[in-house]
Amino acid sequence: MKTRILMMTICFLAFSDLPGLAQDMGTGVPWGGLSPSEPLLLIENFQGFTFFHSDSTADMGNSNNSYDNDGETVIYGYKNDSVEVPILGSANGKITYLFKQCAFAPTWKTAYAFKNSVENTPNVSNGFVEISRNYSSDPPTIQGEFVVDLRQIEFVEVIQWTHSSCGGNKRGVMLEFSVDDGTTWDTLRYQPAQSAYASSFTKDVETREKTFNDIYCDPSAYGMTWEDGIWAGNVMLRFGVCNGQVPRIHDIKIYGTYSPPSAVQQVGQPQLGIRCFDRKIRISEPADVEVYSIAGTLVRKAANATMVHMGDLPDGIYLVTAIAGPLMQTKKVIIQ
Repeated sequence: MKTRILMMTICFLAFSDLPGLAQDMGTGVPWGGLSPSEPLLLIENFQGFTFFHSDSTADMGNSNNSYDNDGETVIYGYKNDSVEVPILGSANGKITYLFKQCAFAPTWKTAYAFKNSVENTPNVSNGFVEISRNYSSDPPTIQGEFVVDLRQIEFVEVIQWTHSSCGGNKRGVMLEFSVDDGTTWDTLRYQPAQSAYASSFTKDVETREKTFNDIYCDPSAYGMTWEDGIWAGNVMLRFGVCNGQVPRIHDIKIYGTYSPPSAVQQVGQPQLGIRCFDRKIRISEPADVEVYSIAGTLVRKAANATMVHMGDLPDGIYLVTAIAGPLMQTKKVIIQ
């Protein structure tokens, strides 16, 4: 069972409709507030990557493009790449990173931690991927992005992550999500910082409801921590520039459910996905659905459905059977 934490719900009810919250000068969102209950499937700090950056220290600003000695050939300070990393605890599961115009510094501190010989903000690791911005320059720059493909993970519960700025505080970041294979993208967290801080918000993946937060990103050059609930499957995430400010992503932790593919799935047989969170059962495609109690009593029945609401039923274990044409899937879920 994937259940949103009561504290999160209370916070939404209490604050989501209140404009102009007090300016938040802290270091972001502390980890652990969402109390993730699913297994940890990814821990990334980019310390295993090869250095690729135009600068020699962390506090010299963003990586830059330059001209070679001939005055015509561009030497790029960012590059495109793709990397596969294993899902923790899995023999074959993979998470794919897609880098477009990104730089890498696997050992560097945040800019101001290096400058002032202090430590990063707690939970912000040394090492990062830096994402290019598009701004007027010679040689020209190209807008970058960093995509994390989590579609092999059946259910993504929570992401904990960190970012810093290239030099100067009050610099923001944006994180987007897609649940339709990258066809469309929506904002999960928008943190523009500086004078635009009042428009900062997060968005609920299911309802698309905005919750404003007024986080100022004041210590961004020392690092900021973030925690966002996703509670969905077929997820892709995209980190990017916010309000023209170059972000550095230091850490990513993903909590969720991963089910290794069966032998049938490995040879290409399609499967129905059944997952449960927020007291709703979701089916990956329209199907005829029957839900039984642990005692064998039929408690729900729906035709050509992708969602079955369970909010009025008591907590407990239920057995879900879904049939869509030749496909059939049965799964045990927990409502609580």
